[in-house]
Amino acid sequence: MKKIIDKIASWLVALNERKAKADDDYATFMKRGNNGLVFGVIFCGLYFLYLSYDFYETQGELWYALIPLLVYVISVFVILVLNSYKVQMKKRHKSTSLKLVGFNMDFNERILRKIYLQLIRYEFLDEDRNQFEHFYNVLVYDFDDHESVLHFNCTQAELKYILEKFKPFKKGLHLSTFERSEKIFNKNRLISAESLSKNYNKHPLTTETEDLIDSIFDFLGDN
Repeated sequence: MKKIIDKIASWLVALNERKAKADDDYATFMKRGNNGLVFGVIFCGLYFLYLSYDFYETQGELWYALIPLLVYVISVFVILVLNSYKVQMKKRHKSTSLKLVGFNMDFNERILRKIYLQLIRYEFLDEDRNQFEHFYNVLVYDFDDHESVLHFNCTQAELKYILEKFKPFKKGLHLSTFERSEKIFNKNRLISAESLSKNYNKHPLTTETEDLIDSIFDFLGDN
């Protein structure tokens, strides 16, 4: 009986992790470029087009049917202007913020290689796009001294948990620091501290996943 219960529980855990991954992939797609905006414009456009057709059928006046379309065009114009304003303000704020020189972690090559191999082993880090040299460069050297970046391939909740494992070893290191570096990618997209935190709260990691990630960094307590 216990084996059946354990099997059902394992199946539910796997199902929850797949759901979290699917939600994460959907959120990533919608936030990539202007995908979310384009989808919203198309969806609303179809709705307003239906309204115009309905008005024409009920009123029989072309000018009356054009009112919903006019409202739609004005709304889209306002939304595009506001979106452009937000992007430009974000770029201006980013350019005036204090420049991040590097993470400059105080780890030797042996320690980082051990972490790197474990991240590769459990497929949190993309082996095809990251050699150990990239991992070492990003975490140790000033950013101006190299062009290396890190490509992770995991859920945002998992990545948040992984990155926060480095925080105790560097004063002032936060998720926002990793974001500002523009050296950390997850599934081909630069990370966002806000997005990592939201997804972590929305899709908490299972105890098994937390224990797995903990096991990668546990040895640091001995150094």
